[in-house]
Amino acid sequence: MDVAKEIAAKAKKVDGPLLKYLEVGKYEKLRRAMRHYPEAGGKRLRPLMAMTVAEAVGKKGNDAVPFGCCLEIIHNFTLVHDDVMDEDPVRRGRPSVHVLYDVPTAIIAGDALFAVGFKVLATTPVDGERMRRLLESVSEAIFLVAEGQQMDIDFESRKDVTVEEYMEMVEKKTAVLFACAAEGGAIIGGGTEDQIQDMYEYARLSGIGFQIWDDVLGLTASEKALGKPVGSDIRNGKRTLIAVHALEELGAKGMRKHAAVLKAFGNPKATDAQVKKVIGLFEGTGSIKHAKDIALDYAAKAKAKLDCLPESKDKQFLGALVDFSVGRES
Repeated sequence: MDVAKEIAAKAKKVDGPLLKYLEVGKYEKLRRAMRHYPEAGGKRLRPLMAMTVAEAVGKKGNDAVPFGCCLEIIHNFTLVHDDVMDEDPVRRGRPSVHVLYDVPTAIIAGDALFAVGFKVLATTPVDGERMRRLLESVSEAIFLVAEGQQMDIDFESRKDVTVEEYMEMVEKKTAVLFACAAEGGAIIGGGTEDQIQDMYEYARLSGIGFQIWDDVLGLTASEKALGKPVGSDIRNGKRTLIAVHALEELGAKGMRKHAAVLKAFGNPKATDAQVKKVIGLFEGTGSIKHAKDIALDYAAKAKAKLDCLPESKDKQFLGALVDFSVGRES
């Protein structure tokens, strides 16, 4: 299966409705700011997951389009606000919303995306009980994303972040929205309670693997492939699994030895050369390879959860999607 081709084809089914949903309001500047990231494209992995799961359990993929668009809109809301907090100047090869416009407009655009997401959710063609479950799932996911983001911010000023804390942060900040997508798809498709639970776990596990792999790409991919500056996690002092593992491996003695190099970690003004030295240090501790191995382990566990589904092209795609997400180059 050509996963990239399948993703592109499925994404086209999302792009039209997604951008139409964002043709709202009478203030052109705000509307442009809201559409800035969605118009840049993207893999649309969350809506694709919702649609494919709904199709796999009950041939209801089309019914999951509004729900999937809701999650994509909410995902973009988090990206707009994340870029403000991290002061990242580029996203998907474009200037960040707060750079192209201004910080207040970016914050307002994020808030507006949040509101529109729930308006779109309300159009999902399901009965009252399933709508209640979807509303509860989406609301809980957004709250957990907020907790994860707060943890991520707090970690930047701490030197004692543990692997366990990092994993909790990743689950909340990234994986729960994937889990919500797959769980919602199973609910919309009329899946059994076991399928709903297994699909939640499938996406939770693959979402954790996805984020860890994303952290790897943030240090190893080219800026062109990444669509944003390489090494921004270094400059922001992000406690990724790579950084946490590396600092544990170095220990107090190693950190003193490499103090000059580590000065770039958490320094927004660090040069590209200084960032590269930190990346080289993290490679030397085996931390980048360690993160890759952990991500692949989560991917394998995620694929095992697909056993609850009947054999179909959709099931095959969900398995291939894990391999694509944890192994991609951009």
